[in-house]
Amino acid sequence: MGWVGTALVVVAYYPQIHHLYVERCAWGISQLTWLMWLAASALLLTYCVLRGEAMLSVVQAVNIAAIVTTLLLVRRSNRVCPHHLKVAEPTRRLGFEYNGRVTAESLVTIG
Repeated sequence: MGWVGTALVVVAYYPQIHHLYVERCAWGISQLTWLMWLAASALLLTYCVLRGEAMLSVVQAVNIAAIVTTLLLVRRSNRVCPHHLKVAEPTRRLGFEYNGRVTAESLVTIG
């Protein structure tokens, strides 16, 4: 049952990482939240290793890898995907544009 839970952790991160990688869109992602999850996972991994909990150590290692991947992809994101651009259209009308297009950076100022 533990390995199924670990596999579910991997599957749960996939949509976010895929969207960040393919669309280069970090709309609505709070880096601070992900950094706190990273800190929590690092603490839990330390706890699991000290207690000899192999299964939970693997889960936390997967969490850390996925969180670091997410944070790196957020840092390289430089646009808003078409889906989120529709959501951002009212924002664009308010004048929050960058070089004639709405970007993730320009939307952060109002979000």
